[in-house]
Amino acid sequence: MIPRLLSRLWWRRYLARNARPWDELERFPALSPAEQRRELAARLLAQVRYFGSRPDALPEWREVARIQDPADLWRVWPSLPILDKAKLQACFPAAEMQARFGIQGRRDSTGGSTGEPVHFFHDTPMLRSGLAAATYTAVRMGWQPGMPVIILWGSERDIRKRMRRRDRLHGWLRNEFLLDAYRMSEGTVQRALSIIHAHAPVAIYGFTSILEHVARRVVESGRCPAPGLVRTAWNGGEMLFAEQSRIFRQAFGVPILNRYGGRELSAMACQFVPDGPLEVLRPWLFVEIVDENGRPAPPGQTGRLLWTSTICRGTPFLRYDIGDLGVALPAHQNESGVFAIHQIEGRVAGLLQLPDGSKINNIFWNHLFKEFSEIRQFQVVLRRDGSIDLRLKGNALAPERDQRLRETLAHFLGSIPFRFCWVDQIPLTAQGKLVQVVRE
Repeated sequence: MIPRLLSRLWWRRYLARNARPWDELERFPALSPAEQRRELAARLLAQVRYFGSRPDALPEWREVARIQDPADLWRVWPSLPILDKAKLQACFPAAEMQARFGIQGRRDSTGGSTGEPVHFFHDTPMLRSGLAAATYTAVRMGWQPGMPVIILWGSERDIRKRMRRRDRLHGWLRNEFLLDAYRMSEGTVQRALSIIHAHAPVAIYGFTSILEHVARRVVESGRCPAPGLVRTAWNGGEMLFAEQSRIFRQAFGVPILNRYGGRELSAMACQFVPDGPLEVLRPWLFVEIVDENGRPAPPGQTGRLLWTSTICRGTPFLRYDIGDLGVALPAHQNESGVFAIHQIEGRVAGLLQLPDGSKINNIFWNHLFKEFSEIRQFQVVLRRDGSIDLRLKGNALAPERDQRLRETLAHFLGSIPFRFCWVDQIPLTAQGKLVQVVRE
């Protein structure tokens, strides 16, 4: 493996070229609440003025953009529209963003944790801040550039997507070990242990359910590494429960720290100490917690999380309802708003046991279907006879695309039969939710 010193030097150069400096993240918490409030108001108004000047602006943005004093923004901010995922897709198509407004950046999409991927466009400053946010939080949790990282996330090979040679090279230079973790096996656990013993100290991160599964297998088999070999660990993609962090600490000597984020906004809030709250990455992000009617939720009450990026000028993430719930205690907010989140209620993907006894992480489906923009919604149905139905809503796939999807699934599922079911509507739960994976 690449020596740590060489990797550290590469990281320094890579971050200097591609990441936004994160001194703002370090400086902002030291300001007084009044100073924080003034800075956030100025940043938010700058965003509204920019998006209010674009041809795709919502009428409310154009009106608020006329405000001269940023302090006046707080009076009208709660009346601005809440952008849910459907409205974001309908009003601000990511595919048109670059050509229409001459924005440099990159189009991307979420994995679609509820079976409905969200497409968006990040401009260059947003791409730089996303890399910075991910790196800054990792450093705060105990990782250092050059330290080997075991990634229990799932391999692009699992969705038959060829990684570019440049990406493979960058993974090597970053000192990263990406393990195939969509489909779990004893080999995954053994591979992780081998890397720990050969390259310690290491950091580990991955989907929460995968981290828990590996930790339980290590404890059950009595193969716990010596203290200090694993320096830090954090999760991604799913909620984190206290029991999952406890079993991981039992296996590897460190707890799982909770890093909350998403493809739309990168790292958004992070738990830097065990049992601590998740600190919001202000001033790059502004978060509100509102009730079902869109009014501010009282401290200590669970509500919908609305996120605003003060940086992105591609897709307008202004009061964006990301689909998760959260609660902030009275100690986690002041006159500048919510600065830490006590608890987040997001997705719990979990593991699905297939008829052949193998286990796969349900987020596999998200990463598979986001490669097929024709599919707007999906639902995976494990039938009583052991076969799998894939309910798909969207545009029919061209023959070569259909063949590619079938080959990918056959490669991954082996002998388990599956079929495509194109539908006009996918059944919702009694609460009106689209469930990603169901069992008959």
